[in-house]
Amino acid sequence: MRFLETFFRHRIVAILPVVLGLAVAAGYVLVQPRQYTSTASLWVDLTVPGNAAASAAEQYEDPSTYLQSQIQELLATRSFALAVGQSGGLISYLQDHPQSGASGLAAIPGLGALSSSGSAGSVDDRVAADLPNMVSVVTAGPQVLNLVVSGPSPQLAAAVARALIREFTSQVVTAAQSDDQTSVSYYGQQVAQAQLSLQQAQQQLTEYLAAHPKVPADGTGDATATELYEAVQIDQTSYQSLLSQYQQAQLDLANAKSQSGFEVMDAPAAGGTAVSITKKLVEAGAAGLLIGLLVSALIVTGLTWADRTARDAADVRRVLGLEVAASIEQIPGGTVTSTPAGET
Repeated sequence: MRFLETFFRHRIVAILPVVLGLAVAAGYVLVQPRQYTSTASLWVDLTVPGNAAASAAEQYEDPSTYLQSQIQELLATRSFALAVGQSGGLISYLQDHPQSGASGLAAIPGLGALSSSGSAGSVDDRVAADLPNMVSVVTAGPQVLNLVVSGPSPQLAAAVARALIREFTSQVVTAAQSDDQTSVSYYGQQVAQAQLSLQQAQQQLTEYLAAHPKVPADGTGDATATELYEAVQIDQTSYQSLLSQYQQAQLDLANAKSQSGFEVMDAPAAGGTAVSITKKLVEAGAAGLLIGLLVSALIVTGLTWADRTARDAADVRRVLGLEVAASIEQIPGGTVTSTPAGET
């Protein structure tokens, strides 16, 4: 009850923190730099390593989900972020517009110098830290992946989106070429060894048949010739298998540049749309309201604790330590008449 009395006696003081909290939160959001988005859609057509049959749902991963994880992992690396920032013009933009990337208190006019310091980091540091927050990778289906890039201008957002696709394609192709080159080298060595083994087996069979002209070429009727003939057949089969794998590895290496695993369905457009601030206003307003209510509650509590006014018998006992003999209730609409001293 005392809290309510204090609140109604100091209504302006109690309500002011709530109003200020809402105003500051809304102002904070409104002074932040506007953001624009550019979206690209990719059609993913790749084989996911370790995928079982489609019937084994617990072991199956959608190609778009697999590609999503790859992009997100690369975005977390500094080298990839800087490559995208350099290719997409983000680094140049930040160098030409030092305050364009400011957020929080630094975006409020007059407070930029107070919130910035020498430890803010270089442009490269800003790009490495901010690019993962600028890019959203969203799966729209088993084989459709959307890249949503935000930026301080629609042109920059689209440029960064295109650079992201180029750099990711380059990374995928480079990795594929490296794997294919390793396969070519490996199978090349295996083919050379298999060919040497086949030649030795054929030479042994030829020499044995030359020494035994009556033995048929397939060694029928002669145990030694039969064994040598079978060894040639085994080496021939092994050689052909390895040769086929070697040729396939060479073909994969030659086609690696066109095997990125995805294709661009909708290219990022420069006419990006501005990001709505409604959600941010609602979130900031809720935070400002909560803080304002908390401050108001603390103020009312403080005023109540500091108030030593005696309003009832309990207050008299608490403040003076005296017992109240009687109390006169307030009579609505009544008047108090004073009697001068000496009159009856």
